[in-house]
Amino acid sequence: MRPVRLTMQAFGPYPGRVVVDFRDAVDAGLFGIYGQTGSGKSTIFSAITFALFGAPTKTDQDAPSLRADHADAGILTEVEFVFDIGERRFVIWRKPDQMRPKQRGSGETASVHEARLFDATGLSVDEITDNRRGKIIAEKKVGVVNAAISDMLGYGADQFRQIVLLPQGRFETFLAAKTKDRLEILRDLFDVSLYRDLAARLKADAASAENHVRGERDACSRDLARAGFESTDALAAGIVEAERRHAEHLEIENAARQALEVAQIALRDAEAIEAKFKAAETTASALAALQASKYEADALAERVAKAERARSLLDAEARVTEAANEISKLEEELQNAQGSAEKAANAAKLAAEALARETARAGEIEVLRRQLEELDRHQQTLEKASGTKNAVEKMHAAERKASVELDSAQQTLTSLQNARGEKSELLKVARATETRRHEIGVRLAALQVSFTAAEAFEKAGKEILAANANAEKLHSAHETAQRRAEETLTKFEDAEQKLSAAQALHLAAKLEADTPCPVCGATEHPAPATRALENVESDQTFRDAKTAWQQADLVARDVAKKLAAARSILREREDRQSGMQRPSDSAAVLNGKVHGEQQALDGLGPKIDLGRAETEIEGLDGEIAALATTRDALRYAYSECQKATSVAHARLEEMLSAVPLPLRDRTTLTATRETASQALTDRESTKAAAEKKASETRDATLTAQKDQQAAGNALASGRERQQKAIGAFKSRLVEAGLSEEDFRSLKPAIASIDMDRATVEQHSRKLVIAKDAAENAAEAIREQVRPDLAAVTARQKEAGEKLSDAAREQLDAELRLQNLTKLRDELADTLRRLDAAEAASGPLRKLAELVNGENAQKLDLETFAIGAMFDQVLEAANLRIGPMTNNRYRLERDLEGGRGRRGLGIQVFDTYTGKSRPTSTLSGGETFIAALALALGLADVVESASGKIRLDTIFIDEGFGSLDTENGAGTLDQVLQVLSKLVSQNRSVGIISHVPLVQEAIPNGFYVRKDITGSTVESRGVI
Repeated sequence: MRPVRLTMQAFGPYPGRVVVDFRDAVDAGLFGIYGQTGSGKSTIFSAITFALFGAPTKTDQDAPSLRADHADAGILTEVEFVFDIGERRFVIWRKPDQMRPKQRGSGETASVHEARLFDATGLSVDEITDNRRGKIIAEKKVGVVNAAISDMLGYGADQFRQIVLLPQGRFETFLAAKTKDRLEILRDLFDVSLYRDLAARLKADAASAENHVRGERDACSRDLARAGFESTDALAAGIVEAERRHAEHLEIENAARQALEVAQIALRDAEAIEAKFKAAETTASALAALQASKYEADALAERVAKAERARSLLDAEARVTEAANEISKLEEELQNAQGSAEKAANAAKLAAEALARETARAGEIEVLRRQLEELDRHQQTLEKASGTKNAVEKMHAAERKASVELDSAQQTLTSLQNARGEKSELLKVARATETRRHEIGVRLAALQVSFTAAEAFEKAGKEILAANANAEKLHSAHETAQRRAEETLTKFEDAEQKLSAAQALHLAAKLEADTPCPVCGATEHPAPATRALENVESDQTFRDAKTAWQQADLVARDVAKKLAAARSILREREDRQSGMQRPSDSAAVLNGKVHGEQQALDGLGPKIDLGRAETEIEGLDGEIAALATTRDALRYAYSECQKATSVAHARLEEMLSAVPLPLRDRTTLTATRETASQALTDRESTKAAAEKKASETRDATLTAQKDQQAAGNALASGRERQQKAIGAFKSRLVEAGLSEEDFRSLKPAIASIDMDRATVEQHSRKLVIAKDAAENAAEAIREQVRPDLAAVTARQKEAGEKLSDAAREQLDAELRLQNLTKLRDELADTLRRLDAAEAASGPLRKLAELVNGENAQKLDLETFAIGAMFDQVLEAANLRIGPMTNNRYRLERDLEGGRGRRGLGIQVFDTYTGKSRPTSTLSGGETFIAALALALGLADVVESASGKIRLDTIFIDEGFGSLDTENGAGTLDQVLQVLSKLVSQNRSVGIISHVPLVQEAIPNGFYVRKDITGSTVESRGVI
């Protein structure tokens, strides 16, 4: 950043408007800002800091206190700062929070903080005014402007105070700062996020591996607890108990299955008879519905006949519509003709008015003729001064040549600087890309884990749905099989009862008085069984019924077993899913995110050789330093040419004093004369054109009136044709026996004539079919008795429920046994795998501890990386401190001491004693020198390490009073010599000081004067 111009108004000790032009001071390289103590020297840099970042140099100073106490109440406090970054120029304007007089009435009102940032590239400093600051970049919102400034400069307010503006005592604080505080500053200046992210990733990976093992072991414990066991030994005992319970429930299930078979037989017979009764009811209802809709079918037939007559009138109606359309078209043509006539009349009126105006301006023609005569006199004066002008132009040519050579050198230098900046930016982008590549990799790995978990969760959900559907299907099949078993059981019991009756008849026929009964042994037979033998059930019928019942019961038991198994599987899958963590997103969404991260990773492109890029930047640094020396020599030659040109130009100005400045150029004068001549010609031509236009518009008005009359005649003829078409249509309506309202109402029915006719015929056919179906269904139930289906179903259902309960309990016992056995085997495999995983992740966890500071030095990877950059800072600082202390001191890192974070401590090596000691042991002057060297070294390394940060100018506030002056200069002279060398390296340095020797050594810059009404700033010329 290179300062160009600072404008302060009612700011600090400056009550009025003060402009500080830095151009000559910055070109000189080393300049000073001098003045009495308290005059406002540091306020200049406080204004720069406020302009850039919205905060003063002193962090404890609030914005309202920036206002000048001596300022007029009507003048607002504001700051404008013009600065360059490379070849681009920017303007920042700010107005702090303050109170101002109300525009109406008395009292004050608050004015809030405002800021605006402009791109003024291409504008000279003198062209930048309050009304012309360039293209707006950001405005109003202070946060947006601050973000744009920080992004543009590459640092914020705190870093600005550390490496650009070195305020009094601040860099001594940085010198004595602890590792933690210094780390926060250097972290913002050096991009070592790659190492911080690497350490974080290793820590996360180690934690992930450890959490994975711990989580898996916890999952094993949860699986055991969910099964009701505390340990694997308890699980083994539970398996033995499960085997015993399974055997018991298997016996109970077999008994319940036999009872169900009898109930299912009875239910099937009752359902068959009930189906016949329902069929008779359905056909009777269908016949009644068709008979009820016969009236609607007859009405539809009559509507079809009328629609046929209406269809014959469509052609006459079309001719009426055609005549109406013609009338609309003729009316539109008449309206257009009327509009054209009105436009023509208006145009004629405007043309007449224009002709009157041109006639009134006839006097301007004479004024233009006199102007041409005056321009001819100026042309003669320019011809007389042509010789002097040629001499001036030769000097200008020499000046331009020197300027071109200077610009060429500057452009080449800028091109190299830009190339270095671009390469540095590309290097930073490459580093950021690698960081981004790592971040995406971490997110991608996490998303893949989440996606796998979500897939498993959704798969478990689908398995639950499938198991639930299968259970419902088997439940329906079980009810059907149970009903069948109940029906066959009823038939079997009936056959058994009849067979028993037949056997009793046979036995009764053989009984004799006083003869013992073969069944009970009694000798008396008071009521033997009596019945016709031909009506009793046969043994074969009994056997067939029993076989049918046993088969149906077997099927019902099998389905019940499958149903119980399906319900157990459903519960197992629901339990398994409940043990899973519900994902935040669906697998499809997570899969999309995985693909998105993968595309982002692929979009980063191939890796870049960072070492090669750094070597190229170092080569450009050497070329830039050599070219800067050449540029300075060309700048001096250009200044000499400027002086000679100024003398010759003054002589030419005296000769041309009578000619206005804009007309002293022959081309401009000729163009001005041609413009005046053309204006005269234009005035004359405009008047002639107005006369012609007035004549033409009068003729057009007459033509438009004739067209309007013809359109009216055509409309009258069209209306006669329309009346004839309407009369013909009404005659046709009378012939068809329809009114116009009947025709309109029947038009929608014309399109559906064929479909309506088919509907009438179809209704007749359906009515005949329904009568036959109703008669057949009634005949089928004529001699049947309707069964009590609800009672039969209840008995079958009760038997089925008992079997289902028995089968479910048996299957639960079986699945319990299977699940416990499976759990035992899975836990054994999982525990072996976790032991191996825990051993494999040991090196990773150890490495993560080391890079995150759990080592003997308590040094994490980020601090180590910043320490490497800090070594470069100390190396650059030692290039300054050596010459300033006669090579007595050298700064070095202190890696020892302390219990907290370490690695960025500083100590000083004293060549006189050959030992290192703390920087706190240095004297006041030595501390200033050490801190100044450190600050300058920090600025060098920050600029070289970042392709974006450019430190073209730095400022040093006080501290020189602590230096000794032997023979008039001493250490002060050595410090100033180092600063002079820094300037020769293409960097400007501004010094704030009240030390007289400093003012004598560096006379260039500014002087701040203080009086009772406030302070002012005076520029001191370049020597």
